[in-house]
Amino acid sequence: MKKISSFILSIIMVFSMTMLGFAQESKQENTKELLKQIQKLQQELEKERNKVSQVIDGVNQSVVAIIGKNKKLRERENMYSKFPSNLQHGSGVIITSEGRILTNNHVIDGLDEIYVVTYDGNVYKAELLYADKEMDLGLLKINRTDLKPIKLANENEIKVGDEVVAIGTPLSFGYRNSASKGIISGLNRPVDRSYTYLQTDASINPGNSGGPLVNMKGELVGINTLGTMFFQGMNFSIPVSDINYFLNHYNKFGRIKRCFTGIEFEENWAAVLGIPSKQGLKVITVQKNAVVSLNQVKEGDILESIDGKAITSIAQYNEVLKNYLPGDNVKLTFNRGGKKINITVTLKEYPNRENGK
Repeated sequence: MKKISSFILSIIMVFSMTMLGFAQESKQENTKELLKQIQKLQQELEKERNKVSQVIDGVNQSVVAIIGKNKKLRERENMYSKFPSNLQHGSGVIITSEGRILTNNHVIDGLDEIYVVTYDGNVYKAELLYADKEMDLGLLKINRTDLKPIKLANENEIKVGDEVVAIGTPLSFGYRNSASKGIISGLNRPVDRSYTYLQTDASINPGNSGGPLVNMKGELVGINTLGTMFFQGMNFSIPVSDINYFLNHYNKFGRIKRCFTGIEFEENWAAVLGIPSKQGLKVITVQKNAVVSLNQVKEGDILESIDGKAITSIAQYNEVLKNYLPGDNVKLTFNRGGKKINITVTLKEYPNRENGK
C-alpha cells in the first residue's frame, strides 16, 4: 500500500512539475505575445505620426499667409496702439504654379493693399482677380512662376470619418502654417442656409480662414472658413465642389454666372431646425423680373422640385441651381392646395450682384 501511495505521489509530483513548466512556458509566451503587440502598436502610431507629418510637409509649400490693412477700419486705428487695429490677416492656398491663390472673400474684403507671404518667407503684393461674397471665395495673383500648386480632391470620394488636416495662420502671424488634425464630421451642412459646407473637428481659429483642409493624400477637400465660438470641435469648410464651381465659372466667364428665378421662398420649420422633411419651399414673393408671372405662381404655392430633383431647403435650392447656367430651361414643380403645377422656365442671371473686384 505504501509503495502504491509513493508511486502515486511521485506521479503527482512529476505532473505538477510538468504543469509548472508548461505554466512558466505559457506565461513567457503570453509575455512575448504582449510585447509583440505593444511593439506593433508603437510602430503603427509612429507610422501614423509620420503619415501626418508627410502630409503637412507636402502641403506646407502650397499654403500662404495673407495680410493687409482694412480701409473700413482705418478710422478706428489708435495711433498710440502697438498694433494697428485695422490690420487684417488670414490664409490662402496656391492653385497654380503661376501664382494664383485661393482664399476667403472675408479675408481680403476691404483691404487697401493685399500682401502674400509664401512658405519660404518671401513677401509679394497681390492682385485681386475676382471675389464672390455669396460663396465667400476670392482669387488672388502674385508675380511668381515657380510655386507648388495644391491638388484638388475628387469631391465624390469625400466621406464622413475621413482623416483631414487644417493648415493656416491662426490668431497671429507668429503662428504661420500651423496644422491641426481631425476628421470629416459631416457633409452638406447648411450653416448659413445659403450653401452647404463640410463639417470637421479639426481646429479652425481666426486667421485660419482661407487655408486648406486636406486629406491624407495631401489633396484639397475644402477651404477653412468658419469656427464656432460656442462649441468645440465644430468647424466648417467650403467643399471642393464649390471650389470647382467657382474656378470653372471664373475661367470660362470671368465671374460666377449665378442663376436667378426671381421667386423668394421660405423654409418650413423642420428645414430651419435641420429636421428631415419632404416639404418644399413656400413662395412668399414673385418679383417683377421673375422668370414666371403672377398668373403662373402665387404666394403660398409650394416648390417641390426642379427638373425632378426634390427641394426641401433654400441651401438645397441653391445647390441644385449651380448645375445650370442662365439661359437654361428647367421644369419647376409646385403644389397648390394639393394640385401639381409644372412650369418650364428659362433661368436668368442674377442682376446687380455684388461680385468681382
